[in-house]
Amino acid sequence: MSTSIQDALQKAIGLPLTKTTRTELVQYFHFGQAHYRTPQGLVLDVGEMTLALNCPWQLVLPNGDTIKHNEVFMRKREAGMPALKFDWKVPGANLRDQRLQQLINAGGTMSPQRFEVTENNGFILYFEYGARLIVTPDVTKEQEIHWQLFSNTGNGFSFIVGR
Repeated sequence: MSTSIQDALQKAIGLPLTKTTRTELVQYFHFGQAHYRTPQGLVLDVGEMTLALNCPWQLVLPNGDTIKHNEVFMRKREAGMPALKFDWKVPGANLRDQRLQQLINAGGTMSPQRFEVTENNGFILYFEYGARLIVTPDVTKEQEIHWQLFSNTGNGFSFIVGR
């Protein structure tokens, strides 16, 4: 299976990380730029390739800071007293959303330059300037999808790693 993983991940190499989005626990990393039209006619800015992670991951930044998948359950950092209600499912309410948004807003190009396939169908994406995304599927969890890489350009490409 590692050959297929290599072929899939190769499609993201060189495409800049342009945005991140999230649906509950699933984190989406968008690489490159494309537009997607919903059946209702709404045009969405998405990545040419999108990596959906539904397993443990961490993004190690060049300065040594790490953004981790489990930060979704932590309140975002805010000045003054935090809000009384905390709902991690609300977009932007948690530390993971806040830190990823700050990373994207900081500007600069973050493009994966190479990758390494690891055990249990995981991988490490190495970005320019020393950042790396480490994806480590937990094979003890029965999940349909651990991670997926798919195209938003209409060519039908989709690669799924799961049970």
